[in-house]
Amino acid sequence: MNTPETTPVIVGIGEFVDRPAQPADALEPLALMAEALRAANADAGGALLARIDSLELIGFITWRYADPVAQLCERLGIRPARAVNASSGGDAPIRLVHEAAVRIARGEQTVAAIVGGEAMNARTRARKDKLQLPWTPMPAKEASARFPSISYELNGLTRRLGVTDPAQIYPLYEMAAQAAWGQTPAQAQDESARLWAQYASVAARNPSSWNRQAPDAAAIGTVDAANRLINWPYPKLMVANPQVNQAAAVIVTSLALARAAGVPEERIVHIWGGADASEADDYLKRDRYDSSSAQTAVLQRAVDVAGGDAARFGKMELYSCFPVVPKMALRVLGLDPQRHPPSVAGGLTFFGGPLNNYMSHAVCAMVRALRAAPGELGLLYGQGGFVNRHHALVVGAQPAPAPLALDYSVQAAADAARGPVPALLEQYTGPAAVETYTVLYGRDGAPLYGVVVVRTPDGARTMAKVLADDEASLGLLLSTERSAVGSGGHIRIDPFGHPVWEAGAVARDRRQLARRYCKVEREGPLTIVTINRPDALNALHPDANAELAEVFDDFASDPEQWVAIITGAGERAFCSGNDLKFTATAMARGASIMPPVMGFAGLTGRFDRNKPVIAAVNGVAMGGGFEIALACDLIIAADNAQFALPEPKVGLAALAGGLLRLPTQVGLKQAMGMILTGRKVGAEEGMRLGFVNQVVPAGALMDEARRWAAEILACSPMSIRASLEIVRMGAEEGSLAEAHARQNKYPAVRALFKSDDVREGPLAFAQKRAPAWKGA
Repeated sequence: MNTPETTPVIVGIGEFVDRPAQPADALEPLALMAEALRAANADAGGALLARIDSLELIGFITWRYADPVAQLCERLGIRPARAVNASSGGDAPIRLVHEAAVRIARGEQTVAAIVGGEAMNARTRARKDKLQLPWTPMPAKEASARFPSISYELNGLTRRLGVTDPAQIYPLYEMAAQAAWGQTPAQAQDESARLWAQYASVAARNPSSWNRQAPDAAAIGTVDAANRLINWPYPKLMVANPQVNQAAAVIVTSLALARAAGVPEERIVHIWGGADASEADDYLKRDRYDSSSAQTAVLQRAVDVAGGDAARFGKMELYSCFPVVPKMALRVLGLDPQRHPPSVAGGLTFFGGPLNNYMSHAVCAMVRALRAAPGELGLLYGQGGFVNRHHALVVGAQPAPAPLALDYSVQAAADAARGPVPALLEQYTGPAAVETYTVLYGRDGAPLYGVVVVRTPDGARTMAKVLADDEASLGLLLSTERSAVGSGGHIRIDPFGHPVWEAGAVARDRRQLARRYCKVEREGPLTIVTINRPDALNALHPDANAELAEVFDDFASDPEQWVAIITGAGERAFCSGNDLKFTATAMARGASIMPPVMGFAGLTGRFDRNKPVIAAVNGVAMGGGFEIALACDLIIAADNAQFALPEPKVGLAALAGGLLRLPTQVGLKQAMGMILTGRKVGAEEGMRLGFVNQVVPAGALMDEARRWAAEILACSPMSIRASLEIVRMGAEEGSLAEAHARQNKYPAVRALFKSDDVREGPLAFAQKRAPAWKGA
């Protein structure tokens, strides 16, 4: 039975938007929240702020505080019995209002307030202007408050592929849903644009909106310089905008106390009930991507609370971080957005997306809407994470027909409706068909790489990249006329250790692809690799490193290739190291600059190599270029060669092995003389120091490198491999005695004594002829 003392109602709402001309004048998050709470108190008649016995502060990220809720209470001069730094997530405001309503219905508290806010716009502008904001001094990270549920479980595969941001994950639901609904990407994009135009129109009329313009569907759906793609298929105007300074607060109390405080009946909004359910945190451990059983269960319970008819919701706020969320919700509800507008606030793109706190603003907008239309019923649906957490709340200006249900979880129903979750494979190569997909874009509007969630022939799931230079596969993902869901292809592992998906029934033969950054020649058992970027002094970027890694993979695995020479194209440089111009551009557009697993040029991290490589150094070998040479077994230098590790001069460090290899090759003191100064060392000095084997005139460099290679090729390749392995693995043993005792067990040594070469050598000597080595 309803009683005024146990009937929860919303009586106060407050919002604050801060738009200073200069970021230095911006209010910090706690100041914004204080203003919002004061406004909510004024909205409730001005008598409830001091009577708050529960204050929950929604998790925020703009600024760090030691104990933000306590510091907010101090600012306001209040001492609630319960003050909580509450959890995060887009569902949090609705859930916290619902939880407060339940505590009031149980008689556990009298006046509850929920507040949140962000000042990301001010923080971003200050960083851009290199301005120190005059806000509360920020404590050390370890001394700062940590909000519950601030992060979500993700597996190693998604982290390795860099697919951890909601803006990258929601498109996976979008593309899967399009296919399930029988839409082409173009049709689905048109639906998204028209839906978002509705949100924009509402935001334009909301005085608390950050962006009060109202672009139409054509503008929202048209990709251009001002509306660049963020992640396929969403451009900027379909993505939540966290660059705002906004705060909102809600005050919940009992009907009895509201009346006693003099709140007019026409300003009271009743909380009828709602529901809560979640999906697995790890989005790769979901049953599907075209719907959410948790969302469905939550919205169906909300319809039940409303009397079984979704059409009763005259006012709605359907969470709108990305279009797929309200599109899915509308289909669950069976509502046409043209007849049942999905928003009273304006959405996270146009109203503003103060991260976890948007739905607090939605509550404020809903209360205003119901006060203006007291005969209607409202639905507030919040969603957190990346389709993780779902919470719905039914509210109305009229009293609820039944007491508030104290248990509102529908998790059991969501779990019962959920299908089987596919086995997740973090390491897989072979055939795979697309389950869903997206394409990640750089800040310059160009694709970085595609991402596919795929199924293996036995139904297991994994994830892979689609490289930007794979025009056929990327084009399949970017088609607007047909969905790529269901398309077949293959997964391989690329030089960075990432799974890469390529469309088609047969995997591409990487060896047949044109080399863009190097040339490879084979002269019998000799492989000659030329870094071919002379205009950039043969500097290397990730794609060049990957290409070289594949070349040396082929060299390592080809039994017919026994020795390699690496050199640089042109006369000026062997390799000038990392391409810093590319690095600056890549960092600006959000692209990766990491080297492959096997290191710079595919050599500096290749610690299992047992085939000799000769560095023929022409011109400069700086930074990573010097590190490539140090990773080789011999260095033949032209008389104009120069070597250095100049990274400290540009704020970097030689992390491709140079700082580790140089001291072992020239001694500690001589190495430190180069390392600590970044000074250049000529070829002759390099030979005196001991890291250069021979100095020759520049014109004779390759002839001399070939001569050294020929002398090596005159030896047994099995013996050479065993010798290299003993030197390398022996250096890793604890002592000379341990290395001596174990050397016969090393793989190449064991292979030597099982080979034909071990018999051919003595036999050729006895027969006084040149040995015919087989290398096996």
